[in-house]
Amino acid sequence: MHLRISTRLTMWYGLTLLILLSLFALFCYLFFHASLHRDFDRHLSHETRQLMPYVQFAGGSPAFSSLDELRSVAYETDGVFGTYVRLLTPDGLVLYKSPNFAEHSPLKVRIPGDTVAASVSQVWEGKPARSMYTPLFSAEDALQGWLEVTGFEWSLHQELYRLRLAMIVGIVLSVLLAIWGGSLLARRALQPVAALTEAANEIRVTNLSARLPTRFQVRDELTELAETFNALIARIEASFERERRFTDNAAHELLTPLTTLSNSIEIALRRERTPEGYRDTLRTMMEEVEEMTGTIRGLLQLARVDQLHELPRESIDLGDVVSEHVRRMQRRAAREGLDLAIDVTPGVFVQADRGRIGEVVDNLLDNAIKYTPVGGRIHVRVVHDGNEARIEVMDTGIGFDAQQQSHLFDRFYRADTPEVQARHGSGLGLAIVQAITQMYGGTVEGWSEGPSRGSLFVVRLPVVVPYR
Repeated sequence: MHLRISTRLTMWYGLTLLILLSLFALFCYLFFHASLHRDFDRHLSHETRQLMPYVQFAGGSPAFSSLDELRSVAYETDGVFGTYVRLLTPDGLVLYKSPNFAEHSPLKVRIPGDTVAASVSQVWEGKPARSMYTPLFSAEDALQGWLEVTGFEWSLHQELYRLRLAMIVGIVLSVLLAIWGGSLLARRALQPVAALTEAANEIRVTNLSARLPTRFQVRDELTELAETFNALIARIEASFERERRFTDNAAHELLTPLTTLSNSIEIALRRERTPEGYRDTLRTMMEEVEEMTGTIRGLLQLARVDQLHELPRESIDLGDVVSEHVRRMQRRAAREGLDLAIDVTPGVFVQADRGRIGEVVDNLLDNAIKYTPVGGRIHVRVVHDGNEARIEVMDTGIGFDAQQQSHLFDRFYRADTPEVQARHGSGLGLAIVQAITQMYGGTVEGWSEGPSRGSLFVVRLPVVVPYR
């Protein structure tokens, strides 16, 4: 069904109301119909009680005696207000019939199967009639015949007809009014949807700052839906902005060493040089190539992490992995004149991949060694704290301020200070640390009391029970 939601809601509302009203009307009609029959039966019973004292048995057959003393004249009245009376034999033969039968065609006898009083409806001369049959017993409780009292139900059926007509008209009008009102209410209730649709059509790749409206008259499911979509759009906008900065920074980071290479080659080709001069040029070119290689390697690492929906996992002893990678870095730290120490809590297990956690440790240590002056100290700890494991890397290096702290994990970010710019780097190390940590359900944070006052980086990962 290619119908609008408001139309479908209105149709379902109207159909539901039609069914409910029809069932209610049917119940009321059947109840009223049965009530009218009971009232008419009480009328026939009253007439029967009036006639019973005048019934006598002559020669074993029932007959009326002194009927002219009966005050009721209903048995003499013709038409819908008349009562038609007959005395019947046990077999149904007519022994007596009231005078008002004279103007009518014969009425079919329908004696009940049991010898108990019963009412029977039938059509007489094209009109509904109802007869009450009362058994007549002798003093010896022998069935001597039947007293039949009949009346036309025409007025009763007229009432039922008018009731049916009123119910049908009422139901139709109620449903039509309900559909009209439901349509208005549905359109009004769905006005926020139209507003959301219009606002959504305004959102483009070039205009991701636009948001869906959330201030409606009430807070309902549409408000929650709009807020959810706004959060999604915000994430998409942040992703686009991150990718734009990523592209700009990647181009800049790769263009700078390429420019240096081009300049070095151009200078070397201007005139003949000594072998030592060519070696100096080649060394410069090699440094730039190494810088580009580091940048590309970092990009590949990030690309591999971003493309994975789930990194490999196994139960690993975090202390063993960290200790192994710290030992590999201790020789480099010694060459830089640094003291690299480690303090590990044994038996701290996490669900992760040894190689990926190794990348986290290597990048943190690389930054600490790179930006800590000669004679400085680096202290690595593995701590078990409740439901989390922590890797702490503390150094006495150049530190950073609050503004720099907010950008630490941005891709290609390198602080614009002489201490940072003097060292080669791609600005991807901490971004890689954050990407891997978040994939394993953890977090990473960095603190510093300010420039030249060292720094502390903490990686938090969920602890698991080790596999036995």
